[in-house]
Amino acid sequence: MSTINTQPILDLIHKEAQEAADRMLKEAKGRAEDIYESSALRIATMQQETKAMAKAETDVQEDRIKRLFMLEERKDFVSMKREVIDEAFQAALAQLNQTPKDQVAQLMSDLVLSNASGKEVLQAGEVNDSFFTEAFVQNVNERLIKAGKPGQLKMDPARYPGVSGLVLKTQQSEMHCTFNALLDTKREELETRVAAILFPQEQG
Repeated sequence: MSTINTQPILDLIHKEAQEAADRMLKEAKGRAEDIYESSALRIATMQQETKAMAKAETDVQEDRIKRLFMLEERKDFVSMKREVIDEAFQAALAQLNQTPKDQVAQLMSDLVLSNASGKEVLQAGEVNDSFFTEAFVQNVNERLIKAGKPGQLKMDPARYPGVSGLVLKTQQSEMHCTFNALLDTKREELETRVAAILFPQEQG
């Protein structure tokens, strides 16, 4: 899977994440303002109620409330940041699952060539599976033979639920060459790069 160029996927995720971030930052700003107003009201009320108390005690309580506000604001931002990234990956996956038939066929053929021994059973995902034909399998077998591997791949008529791509099956194991698996494999790398672009103030 590491042979696949992830830059187009990064660009797609970045686009989706930017749109989600713009929307969620507005929502987060509104929530932060509500928290701040609530905190300010609590401070003012406390100050009115504690006029008879020593000013030092009032200052301590005010500082505590401000710290709580900052903590809540930070937690809200971290939650929003996670939500932005998750939504971006889901949107990117949905678009990848709609990749045109010819492009899916080429990508899956390359993945099989890189990862198959040549004797597996191929099972297509149920999403966007029109590329998976006898001609496709024959072409992949021919490529495997040219690469010095047995070209003995067979078709599984069933479909793997909820994914787009291929599953390479043996009696002992399954290897997922699907868009879901590709994103999962690259998620840590892509997520770090997307976060650095979207939230540069958090870096360093």
